[in-house]
Amino acid sequence: MKATRLFGFPQEKLISGYRSILSLVLVAVTVFLVSCGGAPTQAKTISYSPADLELIQRYTSNIKELRDRMLEIPPLVRQQRWRDVETFVHGPLGELRLKMNGVTRLLDASVQEEARSYSKNVFGHLVKIDEAAQLRDARQLLTNYNGALEDFDAFLALIPQESGKQPAPVDATDEGDPTDPTA
Repeated sequence: MKATRLFGFPQEKLISGYRSILSLVLVAVTVFLVSCGGAPTQAKTISYSPADLELIQRYTSNIKELRDRMLEIPPLVRQQRWRDVETFVHGPLGELRLKMNGVTRLLDASVQEEARSYSKNVFGHLVKIDEAAQLRDARQLLTNYNGALEDFDAFLALIPQESGKQPAPVDATDEGDPTDPTA
């Protein structure tokens, strides 16, 4: 059987040439589309009305108090007062998720999903703290305690400060006195 020829060239060579050209065209189109992704967008500053800010701050004060009260857990664990840990989780911390969700609804829509996630994580850690207290497992309890504090602090970082502006992220590599305006 005779090899098929097209324009005087064997068909296999033309097909492999077309594949090479097609690959180059696809790469060029991909590079073009990626480079035309648009100008970088500037982050929008979230601001709250004075009334919204006052309401958020009022609700947040209770949450901050509960965050501070969580520091009572490690001494209870060291003293192996497991029942007191369980009581603390169900008592003072029992309404924490409800309060965190209430504040979340007042936040700007752009941060609500993140706040909801942190609230859910804190609650999950509290459930695991309670389970660890029932099992008398100090290591698991303190691991979840630390996780709860991290998520709690991340949640509180989303709360607007008194000025009504969302707190700016802090660069961990920045050195110097943060209170010094010339730094």
